[in-house]
Amino acid sequence: MSRALPRRRFLAGLGTLAGLAGTAALAACADAAPGSAPPPGPPTGAPPPPTTTTAAAPTYSGEAALLALGAAVSGLAGDLLGQAAAGAGQGRYGAVPAVVSSYLSGAASQHVAHAEAWNRLLVAAGRPAVVGGPLTVEPALQQRLGAALAPVDLLGLAADVTATAAATLTAITGTLTTPAAVTLAAGAAPVAAMHGATAGFLLGRPPTAPTDPTAGALGVDALTV
Repeated sequence: MSRALPRRRFLAGLGTLAGLAGTAALAACADAAPGSAPPPGPPTGAPPPPTTTTAAAPTYSGEAALLALGAAVSGLAGDLLGQAAAGAGQGRYGAVPAVVSSYLSGAASQHVAHAEAWNRLLVAAGRPAVVGGPLTVEPALQQRLGAALAPVDLLGLAADVTATAAATLTAITGTLTTPAAVTLAAGAAPVAAMHGATAGFLLGRPPTAPTDPTAGALGVDALTV
């Protein structure tokens, strides 16, 4: 039997291949609109990096800066004393007398309440509330708290931070113009001074009246927001 395909089978095979090719060409033409360019291929370059936007930190000016300063110094005092009270309760500083623990927690709650009051005035004035104690002195004070080992260290920190709060609030009392802000500063400053005097008493320091109640006050340039 000859290996050569019969002529008839050979021609039939050619016809079948031509039909398949013609069908594929018609399908391709049906998918593309007449006269249109071929669809673009995938981009060859790397996709651009995603863009993100970060909201700028709020800035305060004028009366709002004074309100923010009051909120920040009160918030910082409340935060530091609150951390000290929590650490004392956990035994981090050895045996802390109950009177010291009570002083720390009570003073902390009052400073937090003052910070919330300052923030309410800020929000009412259309400005964002201050979170925490964003002041230039905060890092050093936080480090000082982290290095505390005994109740005497906590009381020394409390005496200093409350003295700063009292001096700052006293200083801005005469600068504020909004009646509600003046009332708040005039009420919060003596409370902070009382906390400082109490810490000094617990440390065994003789009570003394400051010659300048605004000595050591922070200005609005101490704000980091």
